[in-house]
Amino acid sequence: MWRRRRQKKGKLFMGCLVLLLIGFVYGYVANDIKVPQKMEDENKDHPNIGEITVKVPNNKKPKEQNENKNVNDQDTIEDRNVIVPEMNTVTDSTQIVFNTYYKKTRDMVKKESNPPKELVGRNLDELKVYLNERYKEWDVRGCNKDKVELYQESDQIPPNFYIAKEHNGYIGVFQVNEKGQDILIEETEIPTSSLSSMDLEYVKKGIVKKNRDEINQILEDYSS
Repeated sequence: MWRRRRQKKGKLFMGCLVLLLIGFVYGYVANDIKVPQKMEDENKDHPNIGEITVKVPNNKKPKEQNENKNVNDQDTIEDRNVIVPEMNTVTDSTQIVFNTYYKKTRDMVKKESNPPKELVGRNLDELKVYLNERYKEWDVRGCNKDKVELYQESDQIPPNFYIAKEHNGYIGVFQVNEKGQDILIEETEIPTSSLSSMDLEYVKKGIVKKNRDEINQILEDYSS
């Protein structure tokens, strides 16, 4: 009987020892799994762990930084100032165009000229002031660095046009000069007394044509 009790105690002791050993192994394995997981979670929260960050010191003082900013701003302003004068400056290639509309013939005559030398390189506003003072009867309708346009209307006949009208009882041929004057270039042998009353009225008013061929055609009709 005593031997049986002793065997039971031995078995109980061995069972406890096995359980203790199993518990120790289980605890060690479980703890070994949790430690890397914990470290991984901590690395997610702190991604820079294990990295060395080197911050380069800014040796510039606040005053120097402000000076550099002011220099950059000044460069930008200077760049703009370089562009603006080119857009608003009178150059040697700037054309002044005089547009005259002649109401009698319904023709527009254009004349071009260069700006005064003393205004080359000056601002376009100065050129406009000059033109308004010098050509008061003209309207400045366009102004840029390439072209300045002026406009006026006239009741006269355009230069270089021809007029057939009465002269000393005959039909005379006149040509208009640049000043708007009628210059006699031919006195025909066609008397105005030979014309019908309607044709005579036309001749007294003056028959205006742009080219000489048209005038010659009229003279031919009146002489036949």
